[in-house]
Amino acid sequence: MVIAFFVGVVLYGAVTLVFLIVSSAELLDSGLSTASGLASVLLTSVFWPVTLIALSLLVLFRSRLFTLTRERGAPAPRLVYRSN
Repeated sequence: MVIAFFVGVVLYGAVTLVFLIVSSAELLDSGLSTASGLASVLLTSVFWPVTLIALSLLVLFRSRLFTLTRERGAPAPRLVYRSN
């Protein structure tokens, strides 16, 4: 599962990078944007996928850590307690 996650991340990043490079080059060649404007677009476009990947990895490793530290013989906690 972890390997599939990383493969998905690499494919997503590669496709996103190709589209970003092609659209940036087209905007720069047509004169519709400046180099500083494209640099700010690049920084903001890199920020959110990095944040998404970092938080996904945090959730993945925390869930694995929780399952490793929980005792195997202990029953799962009950969500509803009924008293007689």
